[in-house]
Amino acid sequence: SSRRRHTRFRNVTGVQTCALPISIAEFSDFECPYCGGLFPTLQKIEATYKEKVRIVYRQFPLNAIHPRAEKAAEASLCANEQGKFWQMHDAMFGDQAHLEVADLKSKAAALSLNAEAFATCLDSGKHAAAIRDSIVEGSKAGIDGTPAMFINGRFLGGNQPYAEIEKIIEDELVRLAK
Repeated sequence: SSRRRHTRFRNVTGVQTCALPISIAEFSDFECPYCGGLFPTLQKIEATYKEKVRIVYRQFPLNAIHPRAEKAAEASLCANEQGKFWQMHDAMFGDQAHLEVADLKSKAAALSLNAEAFATCLDSGKHAAAIRDSIVEGSKAGIDGTPAMFINGRFLGGNQPYAEIEKIIEDELVRLAK
């Protein structure tokens, strides 16, 4: 979808530029229960603000407390190599109890990814450095937990209710209209 993006660094990779007025950069962890709780809220935000909001996913696995988060983050980037980042993202948040490597490979197969290419990518750990860079970038921005969002640069931490996110979006839309 043109409204959803993921990024490893400051620059978005593999996606066309889109000029939507509201950008939500979400630093998240696929194993984090609070991130899982935010997932349906952000889906609702996307549905409500179709032509106004883009979501940029930033990897921020909390490895100390979520032992499967790192490999899940790698799986999302391996899926991205085959053009299915958001499908894998949704599959993992839709079933957070099953994030072992074998589960991730099963999810990839269910999404019709090339299983051999996905397994090679995941087993290699080739995206681990990019994930570490994303964690460093988030830490420099003051993030120490997930989920954490920047809505047009305005920080909002935790599993926030729809109304809180909506309030900032509406305020930003008013500011942009001036």
